[in-house]
Amino acid sequence: MEKYKPIFEAAKEPLRLLVLAIIPFAIAWANGGGYEWAGIMVVVLRGLDKFLHEIGKEKENEGLIKGLTRF
Repeated sequence: MEKYKPIFEAAKEPLRLLVLAIIPFAIAWANGGGYEWAGIMVVVLRGLDKFLHEIGKEKENEGLIKGLTRF
């Protein structure tokens, strides 16, 4: 299983983006349109996820290392 670890690690990045994209696009869909802001929110959420990850690494906090997506 160790030989597949790089594949799993590489797959996490697009999955994080997908998880973060579902939230604003679901809200936009429920409101009946206006998807322009949803793309911006994906970028903001991804930046926040990365920021929390970096702070967690710096402070050695396992809860923050996982960011918003928790994986």
